[in-house]
Amino acid sequence: MVRRRRTFIDPAALTAVVPVLALLPAWLTAMSLIWFVVSIPFDTPYFFFVTTAAFASVVMFLPVTQRIFVTRMLGVRAPDREQRRRLDTAARMVLAAARTPERHFVFAVEVSSDVNAFACGGHILVVSSFALESLDDDELLGVVAHEFSHHLGAHTIGLSFAQWFSLPVLLFARLGEYTRRVARSPLRRLAGTAGIARHSVRLIDHGLRGFSWLFGATLTTAQRLNDLVGRDAEFHADRRVVELGFGRQLSRALTHVAARDGSSVGRSRNERIFSSHPPARTRIARIEALLRSRSR
Repeated sequence: MVRRRRTFIDPAALTAVVPVLALLPAWLTAMSLIWFVVSIPFDTPYFFFVTTAAFASVVMFLPVTQRIFVTRMLGVRAPDREQRRRLDTAARMVLAAARTPERHFVFAVEVSSDVNAFACGGHILVVSSFALESLDDDELLGVVAHEFSHHLGAHTIGLSFAQWFSLPVLLFARLGEYTRRVARSPLRRLAGTAGIARHSVRLIDHGLRGFSWLFGATLTTAQRLNDLVGRDAEFHADRRVVELGFGRQLSRALTHVAARDGSSVGRSRNERIFSSHPPARTRIARIEALLRSRSR
């Protein structure tokens, strides 16, 4: 009997596009300003310019782009030979269980003193150096299975689009802050004048504040939304890890996180809500409940 290939796309992949939608108004504003500058020396139709910029987001999903540029943007490095061997071994086991042996991923190591790992870009899997040093092979297998579950569930696609669309928004947010700092001193001197000059200074100041706020607030909103949908994606990924047969290994790995994590104790309500990762103890309890349910 031929076994059907498992599919793991779930609602978390759809909710991951919410931060992208939040970025679109500011992104269109930023691209309009860029188009205005570009159209002065080059006669470029607006629709063609914006459409090309939007479709150029596919470069975020090319493995060669991720290996050369995205990993550098993330500040991570390639694994050494032994780290690569352990990651490759875990990856083969997870992909075999998921029946997707043809998938290829870009491994990277983040120099960190925390037990941490994350997935992004549709192909990138980053594991902290401390996790590679402190976790045994079974525990590392659980971590790799969890991060692969994000990829196999298409959770990282929305994140990659959000990263692309946030670039011009971030550019103009920083430009607005820089312009305000440069103009602060001249505007203060002119604010003491009378008549039209004083009102003009106020208009310029409010305009610069509004310009900076538009892009900065959009980035903050998108990040908060990403944190909200990210929590749900974590639970979905944990469930898929259990379905793949690596729930016990992930639960063991999370005990290291729980030992170093203050969980939700002492954190404000906003910090608990707007955290992309649920407390490790909560995830362990859910995983153990799923394991007991499957054993029955």
